[in-house]
Amino acid sequence: MAETLLKIENLKKAFGNLEVLKGLSTEIKVGEVVVMIGPSGGGKSTFLRCMNLLETPTEGSILFEGVDIVKADEKTKNRLRSDMGMVFQHFNLFPHLSILDNITLAPRLIRGKSRAEAETEAMKLLARVGLESKAKAYPQQLSGGQKQRVAIVRSLAMEPKVMLFDEPTSALDPEMVGEVLDVMKDLAKNGMTMVVVTHEMRFARDVATRVLFLEGGRITAEGTPEEIFERPHEGRLGEFLGKVKGDQLADADIAHAILKAAEDGVITVSEVEEVLAEAKRREQKAKGGAQA
Repeated sequence: MAETLLKIENLKKAFGNLEVLKGLSTEIKVGEVVVMIGPSGGGKSTFLRCMNLLETPTEGSILFEGVDIVKADEKTKNRLRSDMGMVFQHFNLFPHLSILDNITLAPRLIRGKSRAEAETEAMKLLARVGLESKAKAYPQQLSGGQKQRVAIVRSLAMEPKVMLFDEPTSALDPEMVGEVLDVMKDLAKNGMTMVVVTHEMRFARDVATRVLFLEGGRITAEGTPEEIFERPHEGRLGEFLGKVKGDQLADADIAHAILKAAEDGVITVSEVEEVLAEAKRREQKAKGGAQA
């Protein structure tokens, strides 16, 4: 049985009089990919940010490798937090540093690695995500998808024991989402322990080992992807899944089918563009009718 890496017990978080997390408890085992889904405002990102103390819990405990980081002294907190990689929505790269310097800064300052050692490891990681040619570039010279892949590499350079992802694709253009999800899938395949907040239901269904549904500051359902996505549910979870399956999953399946047909030569690129343009015209017409 896999070892428990993170154990969260009765976690609460309030901002003033607003209670955002209402007594959450769960365990994250080594090698697990735990995906948190649910409606906006349900507490997913706050829960994730509490795990590495970017937000300080109001009550409860967070045991990382058996040590309660909420109650630990500052030196112990910092040491344990350095073993948790964090990837945000908006990359948070230093604009005045090259990609290579962005990646090697923390390993040199916190892990005590030499510049040569840190740069050698950084180049291996960049090659792993297909960005070794961008080592000397600056963040403003990269696309959104490339920046997010660099952000993932920056976290991996610290050799973390767990990776926390806070909606890593939500700020990306649709065509860039796939390249980031592919990197995350590769990490999961290679055994990285991951906790992911996402609205990408296909990723949750295909990659997660366990899915948590958060609503109103509570974990109201959890299970394997099969238990969550393939079985009928009533109440709020059923409503949520009904909507995302009707929107996101269907759209993703249609887009994949169109692209596959274009690759196979069944339809041309110009025909694809025509289909997309017609869909956009219909959407705009429907919005105009709704406003009238």
